[in-house]
Amino acid sequence: WLKHTLWRTSTTREGTVMAPAGRSPRSALRLAAVCALATLGSWISTSFVVGHPPAPNCRSVARRAEEGDVALEAPPSDAEISQETSLDPRPVRRFRPKREIRGTLCYARRELNEEAERLRPFIEPLLYEKKLSLKEITFVLNRMGQKLRPLLYKPRVGLPIFTEHKVRRLMRRAKNSQGTRLNRFVRPQQLPANAPGAPYPEPMEDVYADVPPLGWQEMPEYEHMLRENRQKALEEKQAKIKEARRAAFVLSQEEASDEE
Repeated sequence: WLKHTLWRTSTTREGTVMAPAGRSPRSALRLAAVCALATLGSWISTSFVVGHPPAPNCRSVARRAEEGDVALEAPPSDAEISQETSLDPRPVRRFRPKREIRGTLCYARRELNEEAERLRPFIEPLLYEKKLSLKEITFVLNRMGQKLRPLLYKPRVGLPIFTEHKVRRLMRRAKNSQGTRLNRFVRPQQLPANAPGAPYPEPMEDVYADVPPLGWQEMPEYEHMLRENRQKALEEKQAKIKEARRAAFVLSQEEASDEE
């Protein structure tokens, strides 16, 4: 390539004649120097890295290891390799939902739902067993507020710890085992607890008075009760008769004193 660059060929009647190219000697020297530097650079890059000696040949390294009887490290087992890798053959960056990002509205709603679920075991007995109203439930929760305060998502700074609005929102978010909201089991404020015939809301059960069965007077387990009732009625009747006689005697004494 250099030869054809520096010289040009020309064909005449006498034959082929080699003549210098039409370039100047300076340009030819510059081109030769550039080619030499390029060849030297390619040899340097393949022979060694800056700061390290040139790497030996791979065949010589393998031969020396065999001659020195060096114990090679055992390859890792399949169990170790499986622990280092994931089950997903193509792991990618997974989508992070907003309920896991702090500061978002979805994150706050998730925390409030979990807060209501934590307080559900303390509210359900007040609804099912005692059938308390909203004000009564708020009063009971405030009485044990020191124990329930760590269960809140963002508790109030001062007192009271629970307000009626907070308790109402807790019962709206919490659900029982059947999937019904707890706020539907709150007793209305104007109705008494466990009142027979009271118009409670639909999820709440009606209350009936204890009525003895028919023919209960003839049952042996009710005989002692009948005997006690009869004895009490007789004593009350005798007490009224004595009181009436005493009042009549006092009245007759007053009339006799007035006539004298």
